[in-house]
Amino acid sequence: MPLTVLCAALALLGSISWVAVTILDYRDTLERSEETVRQAVSLLDGHASGVLEPGVILLQQVADRMDGRGLGAWAERSLVEAMAVERFGRMTVLDANGILRFGASVAVEGPDGGGPMALARALPSEEEHAIQAAFGHMAGQPSILLARRIHDVAGVFDGVVLVAVPVSSLMPALNALGDGMQRSVGLFRPDGMRLVGFGTVALGMLPPLAPGAERLEAEWTVDGRPSMLGLSRMIRMPVLSAVAIPRAVVLDPWHVRLERGLVVMAAGVAALVGLSLLGVAGLRRETSARRRLADANGQLEQANARLEQRVEERTAELSAANLQLSRALAEKERANQAKGRFLSAANHDLRQPFQALRLFHHILTERLADTRDRAIAEKMGEALDAGEKLLHALLEVATLDAGVVRPQLADVPVPVVFDDLLAEFRGPAVEKGLQLRAMPSRIVVRTDRALLTRMLGDLVRNAIRFTDAGRVTIGCRRRGHSLRIEIWDTGTGIPAEQLDNIFEDFVQLGNPERDRRQGLGLGLAKVRRKAALLGHAVEVRSHQGRGSVFAITVPTVETERPPAPPPVPAAACVTTGGRLILVVEDDPVQRDAMRLLLESWGHRVIEATDGEAALALVGGAVRMGDAGPAAPREVLVPDMIVSDFRLPGGLTGVQTVTKVGERLGHAVAGLILTGDTAPERIRDAVATGCRLLHKPVTPDDLRDAIALTLAEQPGIRAAIDGGKILENQQAT
Repeated sequence: MPLTVLCAALALLGSISWVAVTILDYRDTLERSEETVRQAVSLLDGHASGVLEPGVILLQQVADRMDGRGLGAWAERSLVEAMAVERFGRMTVLDANGILRFGASVAVEGPDGGGPMALARALPSEEEHAIQAAFGHMAGQPSILLARRIHDVAGVFDGVVLVAVPVSSLMPALNALGDGMQRSVGLFRPDGMRLVGFGTVALGMLPPLAPGAERLEAEWTVDGRPSMLGLSRMIRMPVLSAVAIPRAVVLDPWHVRLERGLVVMAAGVAALVGLSLLGVAGLRRETSARRRLADANGQLEQANARLEQRVEERTAELSAANLQLSRALAEKERANQAKGRFLSAANHDLRQPFQALRLFHHILTERLADTRDRAIAEKMGEALDAGEKLLHALLEVATLDAGVVRPQLADVPVPVVFDDLLAEFRGPAVEKGLQLRAMPSRIVVRTDRALLTRMLGDLVRNAIRFTDAGRVTIGCRRRGHSLRIEIWDTGTGIPAEQLDNIFEDFVQLGNPERDRRQGLGLGLAKVRRKAALLGHAVEVRSHQGRGSVFAITVPTVETERPPAPPPVPAAACVTTGGRLILVVEDDPVQRDAMRLLLESWGHRVIEATDGEAALALVGGAVRMGDAGPAAPREVLVPDMIVSDFRLPGGLTGVQTVTKVGERLGHAVAGLILTGDTAPERIRDAVATGCRLLHKPVTPDDLRDAIALTLAEQPGIRAAIDGGKILENQQAT
């Protein structure tokens, strides 16, 4: 009996709790939906205002100048206004008789179907400067039409000015916020008629709202259904952004939860009833069993023993299962670590044969005399160039991600950057029959010249690649204390849905075959990383079939060019031959290739397989040219050390350079060659002061790096911008 009472109390308490939770869930569902409607209408209003605002400003500027002067004032428009018309939307000017005076043909749909003049005359007479909005077509393109009347000197209605904003510019936000079935989203006039959007075409007479105000109607009838309606009125025009969701749609999830809750509640009550019945029956059986167990005590002890044995067996099984699971997790972690080590080693080891091939190819090319043999060697060089191009691109991305690049900000004249771009890309442009030009400017900006030049170079390279005819123009626009450097082209353009994707790694449009002659898909990804590093904004606009515009916004300093910096002595003036160079490399193929190349340049070379062997050579090596075990020994003092980063034993290449300098009592110039592109390896190497090159490196780059390293004071490794030598070394 007590068990039955307890089950009944639990059922009652559970029912009350469930009812309370259901009521709270109902209120919370409505509140979340109201907040969702508010956020959606705010997002829609913000996007629509940003799209329509330039057209409204243009309409106000043109109409304000013409109003009170008549249509004759249109002929006096300035070049700036004409450019603004082309940028922000098409404009049409009609006289009082509806005759087209300027622009494209206009057709108004909906209640204003009487034409643009009916739309203009529908403006309230007491609001002569009011703007009327309607949906229609200009030059056959669906548009939001913004109209305003103009008057002559005598104040007589003389015509109307219309600005069309293409509906396509509003579609991304409308597609993101509305589905046209459950949710109605769009721009509406105060009388409730839809201008553009999805779902219902009329909301009825909407409540008055002040410009910029927002409002939520929790109970609003839309197409005969109670709905939540969010409204926001734009500041400069009588257009309202509206988002409506039927309350039935809002409460559908709650109804589903209510039905499921009822099922669960009924099942719980049934379970409690069953438990109560089982409990009563159990009590009866227990009373009977106690009477029987009084005579069967021994059997009960045996049953308990068997039960304990089963519990112990199950416990042992669970312990074994837990141990197996722990081992499996540990094995998975070891597999992940092994995978990471494998990828790192594969990346490093892939660069090793590339480096050896490049050095042997250079030596072989210099020794070939037959024309056919040299042609084969040139084809081999082209194949090496293709592989190295991919490796260098991946290296540059890894270096930017590593965070070791520190921009060297300075006052940079824009004409200097433009001259560098013209010098680099005038040839490729002429080969394609394109006109490449840069607009003159005297503005000085605050940036890193090398990084900015490479960013603009990637953009110009893309513009030339995707432009078949026409021109590529480099220009700039002043924006307060900033300068927008823009690259214009007349190419194929970019689809609107791909404008965000083009900045991702390995994304290429129009190259499904991954033809490497068309690039790797990393140019814009590097531009995005460098812009983030410098704090510069990157923007893109494009019209398919008409071309694209990429822009980088840079802070300005002044408009006059600062004095040119003093010339830096070139590394070519340093004698590169006749030096003693210690090569530390564990790969015999790499070591032999490096020795042959350095000796071909006139250097003397001593070799070591690891850091300990290098220290032993410096501590007491046989004089070069002597022979025999009894030959005199001396301490060799190398002019510089060329070492791999990862070496067998306990010392890395950087540590080897440091230890050799400590043993000799003075710093020794060091050049580190590595195929490891891990960010932490790059940071470690750059932080030491040694010069860093990543395999594979060309013989010309290696020669330049050796010359520059030998030209510097020991212990000082100033960063350089050596073309193909890693540009990120400039931050050391």
